[in-house]
Amino acid sequence: MKAGWLVIALCTVADSAPKLEVAAPATLDDPCLDKACRRHALDGFRTALAAQRAHTAAHPLRVSWFGDSLTADDQITNGLRHRLAGLVGDGGPGFVFGAPPHPFCQHRAIARWASEEWTVHGISAPIAADRLLGLGGSTETEAGGTLRFVPTSPITSLDLHYLAQPSGGSLELVADGTQITKLDTRAAAKKSMFLAVELPAGTRAIELRAHGRIRLFGASFEAKVGAVVDNLGIVNATAKAMHDHNMAEHWHNQLAHRAPDLVVIMYGTNEAEWLSPKGSSMDEHEKLFGEILGIARAAVPEAACLVISPLDQLDWHDEKMLPRTSIPAMVEAQHRAATAHGCAFWDTYAWMGGSGSSAGWYKHGLIVKDFQHPTSEGADRIAEALFTGLTN
Repeated sequence: MKAGWLVIALCTVADSAPKLEVAAPATLDDPCLDKACRRHALDGFRTALAAQRAHTAAHPLRVSWFGDSLTADDQITNGLRHRLAGLVGDGGPGFVFGAPPHPFCQHRAIARWASEEWTVHGISAPIAADRLLGLGGSTETEAGGTLRFVPTSPITSLDLHYLAQPSGGSLELVADGTQITKLDTRAAAKKSMFLAVELPAGTRAIELRAHGRIRLFGASFEAKVGAVVDNLGIVNATAKAMHDHNMAEHWHNQLAHRAPDLVVIMYGTNEAEWLSPKGSSMDEHEKLFGEILGIARAAVPEAACLVISPLDQLDWHDEKMLPRTSIPAMVEAQHRAATAHGCAFWDTYAWMGGSGSSAGWYKHGLIVKDFQHPTSEGADRIAEALFTGLTN
């Protein structure tokens, strides 16, 4: 994807366009998980949501959303976050990478700052040599440094994902200027570790102060209950990058520890530019997509799983700006993979109008000039449709 188009996609909003009617709710294909059809792919989410509404939940309602630049700016995810919070309360920002794995990756429920000593890795490059990237990214330093986080809503706990390793340094966790704990990350061999910390009431700012060699995969910031949406979207991410650049067993363990109630996977914006609608490349996409879903299902077998298809795109490389023929083929491939692995599926391509519908979305100020990325209003429209589909 060209940088110029990327800047437009993440920053441009059409302000003066005629309005469409209220969007239809998402129609979610929710397959059976047993022969008697007593269990469905979204049951884990429905059970967790019911517990929140009945005030019997032991932890926040957790949604972990993996995606590319469509979600990396946190507009769709933040729209869903606010709507779920309005229903069951605000559970906090959720999981956050230590530093954004790409400059355009954002999180609207927390402010982040990183000192210059940190090196950032992500699945879409640069890639860590050992392919240990947590839930998609890592932040590391050899000579100390500071990370600062300021959530926009009250939180009560922090759960740190980090790497214990030879010659590991120490890490101070500081809340509003007071040290809460100090962590020694030395170990005989590399091993993923976690540290859960209760925070003082009213904590407003958290700092992680590194001394020596430290690698962090991120941390979750949560209240005791409410709704949480982890924005794990990374600019330029693809299903292949997630599959190839993050070690499967490591990602499995990270996701199992995070224990979301719903895993959302939405890749395809970038692949649509080069995948052929027929042949080995689309076959490989379906295979890799299925293997990603398999890891997620094995990591959190009681959770719900939802695949969201790519949106319609016009080929802006071509003077005629024809609809990309890769999209409908990709929708079918992802739908097959979702069904095979017990995941629900939302066909956003059909929902928004099918082939060429991105032109209409552009006319109405819902998508930007690359005919790929929604505007703020378009993102909110997607979030509203999904929220309604999940909760009704």
